[in-house]
Amino acid sequence: MSYNPCGVILLSKMSKIFSRYIRTFAAFSLALGFAVSSVLSASASPATRERHRQLQQQHQDAQRELRTQQNLLGNTRHEMSELMLEMQALDQEMGDVAEALEGIELAFLDAQIRIADAEDALQAARDNYDSQFETLRSRVRVMHEEGSLAMFEVLFQAESITDFFARWEFMRVTAQFDRDLLESIQETEHAISSHIEDLSRWSMMVETLQFQKERTQENLEFLYAERTEWFERLAEDEAMLAELFAIAEHEERMAASAFGDIQAQLRREEDQIARERAATAHSERLARLNNFDGQFMWPIPSHGRITSGFGTRFHPILRRYRHHSGIDVGAPTGTRLYAAADGYVRFAGWSGGYGNTVIIDHGNGYSTLYAHNSRNRVTTGQFVTRGQHIADVGSTGMSTGPHLHFEIRINNVAVNPANYLPI
Repeated sequence: MSYNPCGVILLSKMSKIFSRYIRTFAAFSLALGFAVSSVLSASASPATRERHRQLQQQHQDAQRELRTQQNLLGNTRHEMSELMLEMQALDQEMGDVAEALEGIELAFLDAQIRIADAEDALQAARDNYDSQFETLRSRVRVMHEEGSLAMFEVLFQAESITDFFARWEFMRVTAQFDRDLLESIQETEHAISSHIEDLSRWSMMVETLQFQKERTQENLEFLYAERTEWFERLAEDEAMLAELFAIAEHEERMAASAFGDIQAQLRREEDQIARERAATAHSERLARLNNFDGQFMWPIPSHGRITSGFGTRFHPILRRYRHHSGIDVGAPTGTRLYAAADGYVRFAGWSGGYGNTVIIDHGNGYSTLYAHNSRNRVTTGQFVTRGQHIADVGSTGMSTGPHLHFEIRINNVAVNPANYLPI
């Protein structure tokens, strides 16, 4: 039995991607909820705010449940991945053990062959021993029947000295044969003992090898069966948790959708209230502007020197006399200019010889103009309040140096600012 390592790698990658997706999704949902909640004011209807609170709580509960199921599923998949790696290592170990068992099997067969050889050698030694022992027994019986005198009679019956020595040599050889026979019997007895020891040793080795083989195989099969059963249980848990996660994901989507709908409703109500408030504020401002009494503040408090007054004057650039519709106040470039009264910015931009210009409508027919600015700080349509920073002194347009050209107009006709300013 073997496992595909690609499956382990794929499962590990899926688990990581899955975890990254959940973390990103949860962070995005949480950030979105905080962002929307932070811009919703308490001005929406009580019923809508209560419904928003309930759905927000449901959404947060659904997100917590989704994260819980994700953690359980991720932990189970991680455990399965670890177990698959362990089983893969166990499978490799079983392969190594199988090779070792083959070696044990060869050693077992070799031991059996050696036992058979030892049994054959033992049987041959016993047969040889029996034969030698029978020969020895015959010799002893003959010697007993004839006695030791018979041997001397054989010698004395010699017919010549040569015959005597021949008989003597025969008797000596016979005695040597008897001694050799005894020694051979002793050696055979030793060989038999040695073969018995070999037979016993190889028999014990065979029993040991057989025990090791069976024990090792049983242990591996037990471990493998135990981990297989564990993995099957984890697979069942993983399937169940995946189903629970899918349910939690669906419920979270439903809660997010309902929460999004109530957020949209809150935004619509908030926008409507904001529009109503803006309209009310606009009406209040118009009413205040329509009651404007023509009292202005000095537009450049840090400087009060008028370099050119209202009325006919010799134009320094055109080199001829013409009407000067305002007053010029000398000041360095960048000096702040302030709105002389509340009003709406009727114009903010470039206006021919005036250069950068701001015109403010104060209501009741009154307006002010601020020209030659280095930079305008307000935009057309913006409501400004008395004393608000609206521009910076400059020398844009037809100008010989940095200064403020300031006009007061009534029904679009320029009047002398000195009559309306606290000069």
